[in-house]
Amino acid sequence: MAEYAARYPGGGQGRALSYANLVLAVVAPQAYAPGQPLTLEVCIGESWLSLGGKSQGSRARVDGGFDVKLRLTNLRREARLALEQAFSRPTS
Repeated sequence: MAEYAARYPGGGQGRALSYANLVLAVVAPQAYAPGQPLTLEVCIGESWLSLGGKSQGSRARVDGGFDVKLRLTNLRREARLALEQAFSRPTS
């Protein structure tokens, strides 16, 4: 499964785990309540994509992070295409 580095405002680090139908699954350093706005940057290749959306809820992880489903809003076409391509790559 493909994973990509993510960074959050304030210096937090995480990972982007999956993307489908405008929903990005990420590991975040803190919890986000449903509906709470969230911005982050995801590194795909050598480019950082600036993304924003609203949380669909968080779930605590054993490692201290949080699984967050993020409904992306105002997604530019270039960013959407980059996410679709990155997460549709077959893994070996």
